[in-house]
Amino acid sequence: MLRAARWIGLALVLAAGCTPALQRQRTTFAVLAGVYYSAGGGAAVDGAMVEDAEGLLVKAIADINARKDLDFVVVAGDLLARADALSLDRAKALLAELRAPYYVVLGAYDGPGRPVKATEAPAPPTPPKVPAAAEGGSRSTVIWSFQGHGFSGPDGYWVHEVLPGLVLVGLDTVQPGRRAGHVDAQQLAWLDETLSRHADRLVLVVGHHGLVPLHPLDEGTAWQHLMVDNAEEVRQIIERHPNVLMVVSGHHHFAGGRIAGSVVYLASPSVSVWPLAYHLVRLTPKEAEAVWVPLADGDLARKGQERLLGSAEYRGVFPAGEDGDTACVRLFGGNKMTVYPLPAIRP
Repeated sequence: MLRAARWIGLALVLAAGCTPALQRQRTTFAVLAGVYYSAGGGAAVDGAMVEDAEGLLVKAIADINARKDLDFVVVAGDLLARADALSLDRAKALLAELRAPYYVVLGAYDGPGRPVKATEAPAPPTPPKVPAAAEGGSRSTVIWSFQGHGFSGPDGYWVHEVLPGLVLVGLDTVQPGRRAGHVDAQQLAWLDETLSRHADRLVLVVGHHGLVPLHPLDEGTAWQHLMVDNAEEVRQIIERHPNVLMVVSGHHHFAGGRIAGSVVYLASPSVSVWPLAYHLVRLTPKEAEAVWVPLADGDLARKGQERLLGSAEYRGVFPAGEDGDTACVRLFGGNKMTVYPLPAIRP
C-alpha cells in the first residue's frame, strides 16, 4: 500500500511539470567513503591499518577526473583518520583537484572525537541539539572548512541542488558520545520540511551510517554501530516523500544495497580499507546502476585483504577457518555491479 501511494504521489509530481534533471537520460556520480586520510601516514582504524590512503585518494581523483560524463562526487564520511589541521588542509587540497563538484558529510572520524569502542560503556544520550561550538573544535573546523561543499552554516546537515531538478540532502548521522549513528529530533523535523519543500525535485540522500540492514550482522550486536539507532524514524520520513530516489551511506566498507519502500539504499566500499575501491553510480529514468571501481591491484590488494582477515573488527565476526575467510572476502569484495530498477512512471 505504501509503495503504491509513493508511485501515485510521484506521478502527480511528474504531471505537475518535469524539471530539467528529470529529463536527463543519465546522471553519474562517484562516492568516496572510508578514506581515513592522515598527513602522518597510515593510521589504525578500529583495529585495521588503512593502506596508502593518500596514494589511493590521489588515484581515485585521477580516475574520476578522467571520466567525461561524471556530474558530481559525494564523500560519504570518514575522509579523515584524525581531524588535525595538517591532515584536514592536505585532504582539502587533494579534493580541490576534482574537476567535478564534490559534497561532504561527516563520518565517525571526521571531528566529533574518538568513536566509542564496543567494549566501553555507552555514553548517555545527547540533547536533541548541541551547538556546534560545544561539540569540539575539530568537528566545527571540518564543517567550516568544507563550506560550499554541501555545508552552509554551522550545522552538520545540509541541502543543495546539485543539478537542475536534482537535490542532494546531506545527513549528519554522527552524534558525539554515541558509537552508533543517530538523527536527533531537530534534524528529523528539518529533513521532513526539506523534502516537502523540494517536492517538485528528485532527491538523493547521503549519510555516513546505514538506515536499512544490508547483512544479518546489522541486526545483531556486532555491527549495530554501523547503523543509525533510530533508523525507523528516519525511514518513515524518507519513505513518505515519493521524490526520494536513493539513500547512500559509507560506514559498512562493502558495496551492497537493497530496495525498501521503493527507495534504493546503497552502501559504498572503502577507499583505504579492503576492497580499496569507490562507487560509480549511474541513474537513468529506468534504473540505478552501482559499480565499484578498484583502486589497488597486486601487492597492495593482497595486503589489504590480509589486513581484513587479520582484523577482529571484521574477520572476527565470521566462523573460523577457510570457509569463514572466504565468506569475509566475498562479502567485502563482492557486489561489483548491481542494477536496481526504478519505478517505470519516471520519465
